[in-house]
Amino acid sequence: MEQSDCISNRNIKIIDAYVKYRLGRQYNLFKGLPRPDGYPSAESFFLNEDQWTTYDNFNRVFLRAKKWVGEPNFFYNCGLSSAKLRSWGRFHYFVRVFASPVDGFKRLPFFNKNFNDTKDIEIIHPPAYDPSSKKIKTLLKITFHKDFDPDVDYIGDAFMRGILASIPTIWNLPPARIEQPLSPYNPEVVFNDGPEFVDSQLDVRVMDGYMTLRDPADGERIVVGKTVLLEPETVNHESLYLGKYRLPTVESEEIEPEGIEPERIEPALQKAIVITRTFSLNGQTIMKKGEFFGAPYCILHVTFDRTSMGHRVSQALRFRGQEPDSGYEVVEIINQLRESIKEKNRTNAKLEEANRELLKSRDLLDAKVAERTAELEKARADLVHLNQGLKKRVGEQLLELKRHDQLRRYLSPNLVKTILADNGELGTEPQRKLLTIVFTDIRGFSALTDSLEPEELFQLLSSYFSVMTEIVHEYDGTLNKIIGDGLLVFFGDPVPMEDHAERAVRMAVQMQQTVMQLKQEWNRYDHDLGVGIGINTGYVTVGNVGSHMHRDYTIVGNQVNVASRLENLAKSGEILISRRTLSLLNDAWTAKEMGDIQVDGIHNPVKTYRVHWEQLRYE
Repeated sequence: MEQSDCISNRNIKIIDAYVKYRLGRQYNLFKGLPRPDGYPSAESFFLNEDQWTTYDNFNRVFLRAKKWVGEPNFFYNCGLSSAKLRSWGRFHYFVRVFASPVDGFKRLPFFNKNFNDTKDIEIIHPPAYDPSSKKIKTLLKITFHKDFDPDVDYIGDAFMRGILASIPTIWNLPPARIEQPLSPYNPEVVFNDGPEFVDSQLDVRVMDGYMTLRDPADGERIVVGKTVLLEPETVNHESLYLGKYRLPTVESEEIEPEGIEPERIEPALQKAIVITRTFSLNGQTIMKKGEFFGAPYCILHVTFDRTSMGHRVSQALRFRGQEPDSGYEVVEIINQLRESIKEKNRTNAKLEEANRELLKSRDLLDAKVAERTAELEKARADLVHLNQGLKKRVGEQLLELKRHDQLRRYLSPNLVKTILADNGELGTEPQRKLLTIVFTDIRGFSALTDSLEPEELFQLLSSYFSVMTEIVHEYDGTLNKIIGDGLLVFFGDPVPMEDHAERAVRMAVQMQQTVMQLKQEWNRYDHDLGVGIGINTGYVTVGNVGSHMHRDYTIVGNQVNVASRLENLAKSGEILISRRTLSLLNDAWTAKEMGDIQVDGIHNPVKTYRVHWEQLRYE
C-alpha cells in the first residue's frame, strides 16, 4: 500500500447494489464522507468504479449499510451477491471469456489488485478435480501488506470470502465452500475493540497460555482457545503454515536465535491461538473450533462443483468463434470519451472560477468585465462546437467499428481492408451468385469427446480452429460458420474473384497437409486426427437472412447441400469435388472419378472426384 486511497470504489458499488436490492428504496450511504473536488455529488464519486478511496470511507459505508439492512451475516452475504447482481462493474464482462469457474479462480491475483491495495492473493494449489469428493479444490494464501494493519480489515475478510464464493454462481452452480483455518487477526483487538463486538463486552484475554472471554449469556468467563506453536509444512517446495502445531514448552518459547533477523532464517515455529470451543454471538459464529488466530497470513480452502462436459464443450465452441479485438476497441473509445468529459468538466470549473473573479471586481472594472465576459461567451460557444464535433466523430467511429466488427467475423484481414477502403457493406440484400462452397469435418470427433476431459478437448479444438482459420484467411475465403467440429467456407463473395474454385481446392490441400502435421499432437491423446472435405461450385443465394432483430450473413441453396453431401462421403484425408469444380481448375490438377451421387433437390446425379493432393504443395 503506497497511498491512503487503498480501496477501489468497485467495493463501494457492490455494497450500494446490495443495500438497494435488500431495502428496495433510495437512501444516502455517503452522507458526510469526504470526497475530492470536481464531483457534483457524493454518489458521482463513490459509485465511480475508476476511482479509489480510503479504507476509513469504505469502513464507514460498510458499517452504515449493515446497520440499515440488519443481517447477522451481512458482510459475507453482501460479497456473495456481487455475481447475482452483476455489481462488479465492467469486470463482469470478463466472465465472457472464461470457460468455467476454474478460470475465474486462476485469475484471482489479477482481479484482487484491481479491488484493493491492502493485501495480495497467491494460489498455492491451482484448481484441480478431487475424485474422492467429486469437487474442484484450490488452496489460497492471502497476505496483508506490511504497512497495513490486518485487524482493521476483519469485516472485509467476510466480504472477500463472499465474493470468492460467488464465482461458481456465474455458471449457475452453488456457491463455493470456503474454509479459513488460519488468519492473522489479533483476537484481543478484534473482539474487544472492533465495531461489531464492542457493545457485547466480551473482554477477550490471552493469559497463561489460554484465551478466555466473558459469555454475555450468563456473564461467566469461559476458555475458548489456547496458545500453540505452528509448525511449517512443505508445499510445492515452499514452507507454509497450514494448521500443523504443537504445544509450547519452556525450551521452545524463544523460537528465533538472537542476532539473526527473522527474514534471513527459514520459517520455524510461529505463535498462534487455536480455538478449542465454537462460540456464537447474536446467531453468528465468530469463533470456530480448530481455527487459528495470530498466523502470519490467511489460508483459504476453496471447494466448488465442476461444470458438465456438455457445458464445457458448448462454452469452448461458442467463445472460439468470437474475436475480442472489437470489444477492446469499444472499451478504448468509451475510455477516450470519458476522458473528454472529464476535460470538459475541468474546463467548466475554470470558467466558473473566472466568472467569480470578474463579479468581485465588477464595480471597479466595468469595461474589463464586459470584455472578459465576451471572451468567456466565445469560449463557451467554442466548447459547445467542440462537443458537437466530438459527438459526431464518436458516432462515426462507432459506426465504422460496427462495420469492421461485422466484416472481421467472416473475412480475412486483407478482404476487410479492401472492403472498408471502398466503403463497402457486407451482404446487403440476398443475391444469386456463382460461388465455390467448402465443408470440412473431423472424423471420429464423437468418440473423442467421450474419451477426453473437457479441458483437454478445449485445448485441441482451440489449436485446430486457430490453424484452420489462418489457412482460410490466407486464401481470402469467407468463414461463414463453425458447426460443431466442422467449418463452412465459401469463395467469391463479398469480394468477387475469378479463381474461386482454384482457391478453394488449394485451401483444402493446405488444410490436409496441415492436419498431417497436427497428427503428432493429437496422437498424444490417443486419437488419430483425420479430416474429410467436400467442395462444390454452383449458383447459391448469398446475403443477410433474418429479421430486423437478428440477421446473419450466409448462403442457401441446393448447391450448398451438394457440398455438404460430398463432405459426408469424404473419408479421413480425402478431398471430394464436383464435376463443375473440376472443370474450373487448371491442368496441373489430377483427380480420380469416384462415381455419381444423388442429392435431394438435384434432379440429375452429381459426378464426384477425389483430388490427388498428397504430392502437391502450395506456398
